[in-house]
Amino acid sequence: MGDSKQMIKRPGRAAQLFLQGLNEKSTRETFERLSSLVESLEDKNDPEMTEVRIVESVYSFMEKLKLLESNLKSYVSEQSANLPSNKLASLYEDLSYNSGSIYRD
Repeated sequence: MGDSKQMIKRPGRAAQLFLQGLNEKSTRETFERLSSLVESLEDKNDPEMTEVRIVESVYSFMEKLKLLESNLKSYVSEQSANLPSNKLASLYEDLSYNSGSIYRD
């Protein structure tokens, strides 16, 4: 229960962990199995309505998952940019490039 509370307090971290989970080997294998299922259902000459709905559902799911993944990546990136240490680093980078400082490199 402590882990879920920590994730609620840090949604950016929860989003990052979710994205990392999507790239784990077991997750990729699961999606490969799903892809194989869809291919075999699409190759059927006379699919049943249930099979057609499964294929439609998988395509809809994958489309929404890609959209979610894109939104989460943007969110994680924005959250990372808003961290105090990153704001300070960005300030120094901006100042050094604009002022001709020797710390530019």
